Amino acid sequence: MIRTVAACLCLVSIVALAQPSAPPSFEVASVRAGEPGRGHIEALPGRLTMQNVRLISCICWAYDVPEQQISGPAWLNETGFSIFAKADTPAAEGVLRQMLQTLLAERFHLVVHRQTKEISAYVLVVAKNGHKLEPTEVEGSPSFQTGKLNLTGKGATVGQLIEFLSRELREPILDQTGLTGRFNYFLDINAYVSDELRQSNGAPPEAAGIIALAMQSQLGLKLEGRKVPVEMLIIDRVDREPTEN
Repeated sequence: MIRTVAACLCLVSIVALAQPSAPPSFEVASVRAGEPGRGHIEALPGRLTMQNVRLISCICWAYDVPEQQISGPAWLNETGFSIFAKADTPAAEGVLRQMLQTLLAERFHLVVHRQTKEISAYVLVVAKNGHKLEPTEVEGSPSFQTGKLNLTGKGATVGQLIEFLSRELREPILDQTGLTGRFNYFLDINAYVSDELRQSNGAPPEAAGIIALAMQSQLGLKLEGRKVPVEMLIIDRVDREPTEN
């Protein structure tokens, strides 16, 4: 009898272990229509606030991929939402991203898959004479600020620099620098920009070359154009309107 009970308990344990665990999700969440544009995203332990964020940007944040590596319908850029969500316990940013994936699947019926494609992209490497970034062990949140044709990183990562440049150039940039710490850095392209370019709207075709010159001179980082395999996030399904709160 005892052996039978033990065997049953063992079987129950095996079945329980075989069951896939439910993906992390928010305790409460509100999704409302907003104005598309450069919205505001704030992630605190266990809490996520997105105000007037384009749906494509929500997906970017959830899956931690740049916009240029997402393949989906064009209207994702035209539709904005405000999302306020809270977990039942404090959760780190990585877990909040997973929770947002769950929320997008539940409310927008988002279905995606990953696929590697060879595309034209930029690769960031350390220049031959070494980088000029100033290593720092500052505590707290990284500071990354943009000015008039310049940017300043204080205790910031190379990833933040790449994320900003990729968005401005509208091209994927792959990090092959091997630099994983925090740094202080300053990039200023004013000396490379003509008056004609200053008056243009958006990033001109020469922008990549100008930024590459400034980065190599000021930061010791080299931006190269190559054909490279890049992992893309392919959107198989997504609804324009979320289900009700």
